[in-house]
Amino acid sequence: MEEYPKLRHGLEAMPVNHQGRTMILVRDQWGLSNSTLLFSPGAAQLLNHMDGRNSLRDLQAHHTRLTGELLHLEQLQAVLQHLDESLFLENDRFIKASMEQVVRFQRDPLRRMRHAGKSYAADPEELGKLLDSFFLPQNQGPGVPSGPKRGKISGIVSPHIDIKAGGPSYAHAYGAILGSQGPQTWVILGTAHDVVDNYLAVTTKDFETPFGTVSCDRGYVERLLERAPRDLLASEYSHHREHTIEFQALFMARYLPHTHLVPILCSFSLEDWRRDQAYLDELAQLLRELAESHSSSVGFMASVDLAHIGPRYGDDYRPGDGHVGRHRAADLELLKTLEDADGAGFMKVLVEERNSRRICGMAPLYVLAKILEGRARGRLLHHGHAVVDPHGSFVTFAGMAFQ
Repeated sequence: MEEYPKLRHGLEAMPVNHQGRTMILVRDQWGLSNSTLLFSPGAAQLLNHMDGRNSLRDLQAHHTRLTGELLHLEQLQAVLQHLDESLFLENDRFIKASMEQVVRFQRDPLRRMRHAGKSYAADPEELGKLLDSFFLPQNQGPGVPSGPKRGKISGIVSPHIDIKAGGPSYAHAYGAILGSQGPQTWVILGTAHDVVDNYLAVTTKDFETPFGTVSCDRGYVERLLERAPRDLLASEYSHHREHTIEFQALFMARYLPHTHLVPILCSFSLEDWRRDQAYLDELAQLLRELAESHSSSVGFMASVDLAHIGPRYGDDYRPGDGHVGRHRAADLELLKTLEDADGAGFMKVLVEERNSRRICGMAPLYVLAKILEGRARGRLLHHGHAVVDPHGSFVTFAGMAFQ
């Protein structure tokens, strides 16, 4: 057992109700481990001190200061053993397991389903019935498009929240594609929930779904990789676990089976944007130029959610209806900038707010706006929210179309 234990990156902690008690659940966001561990609030605070600089004796002292209770060495070692077995510690065991998984991912020609049987049904018939139900007007859906296709669509905003929670928004976004002359290739700008090198991460893999495989447009990807000023494959492994493109692939396989995708994960902060705006704008311009010169028609899709509010996301209050109403109104103001494909206006709002509402789709939405600037106008199709825990935490999301 390490004398100076260190928790690794990629872990997520959230409050949960367990047998009538508030506990802290810790799990792996990277998908290396399927383990989930429960800690008392006091023990969870101790995890914050496992940074590689505190010895076992230091951790015992921290626990006493935090809780007023003694923590015997045997108890601490038992906790560390559970963390180690779950691959939650940064040590040789974790490094070996992670490298083995990276190699397996790199050698596989497919980006395998990661959330089938968990976030959605693995059975295609069951999943198909669920997705189809989202289009029904009685479920707030747009109805099934019929009649001649109207106009050409060049961009889409779709949620990436849990499919059941965001079903109507997904349906409105894909209904707009089905009701128009849609492109043959979709560049999907997915939200990366972790840091990626060079802010964008591309993969050349086809995406596996219960309905079959959605193929990658490798011609577009290869030209992008050749002309990009930085290495966009550096964080390709980020696609391994991330659900934001996987969920879009489900709808594409179901309703757009002959189209291709270009999978790109996006992640940058306000500080990154200030520092590297010229580079990000250059990438957006490159994506646009490649689309204009491509051998087939290309559209752009942002897979995003909007505000994240409540204890689950770090707020110290339980949200109520008033909070939901205020944040939905703030969303509408933000979405107006996107209707105009106004990237500068979009970022101006977030800078003024210091992104205090945690718009997790900031990066893909900015890139989308810069790509479509001056060539398309958007319209809001659906706007919703979903409560995600017993403490009232909620997420807002929307579906939009650009023509």
